Amino acid sequence: METRQRWNVRWWIRLVGVAAVLILLAQQFSTIEFVARGEMRASEIPLGWIAIGALALLVVLLTFRPYIELQADGRLVLQGPIRRHTFQREQVKDVRPTEWGLRFTLEDGTQRTSIVCQNTWSRNEPRWLDVAHAVTGGRPGLEHRGGR
Repeated sequence: METRQRWNVRWWIRLVGVAAVLILLAQQFSTIEFVARGEMRASEIPLGWIAIGALALLVVLLTFRPYIELQADGRLVLQGPIRRHTFQREQVKDVRPTEWGLRFTLEDGTQRTSIVCQNTWSRNEPRWLDVAHAVTGGRPGLEHRGGR
């Protein structure tokens, strides 16, 4: 392998997360206006900022931080929302999708799951097959394919 390959959370999922933060931000400015007119309690303003901050943190942790990377030296990196797991691709015995993400089973029986790819519907071939092929060198059987 000459170059690294990297898979991130889909762009449209990231877009939905950012849109949700922006919608909440617009609502916050509306709340500030209502408080200024005396139509809402002032305690609503800090609660709104807390909600926006919490949602923004969740969006960053769940959509912008996770990735799967197969490096040129054969190391596989699974970056999750909080933890990172690194191991050699030769240690990977199996790659299968679950509803929670793409599960990597290692030779010692250890399982690690990445939320970057889930077993969800797809119009064409699911992208987790590309990850599985890049890591194991083969395509999983038809019985394990997403895209119901």
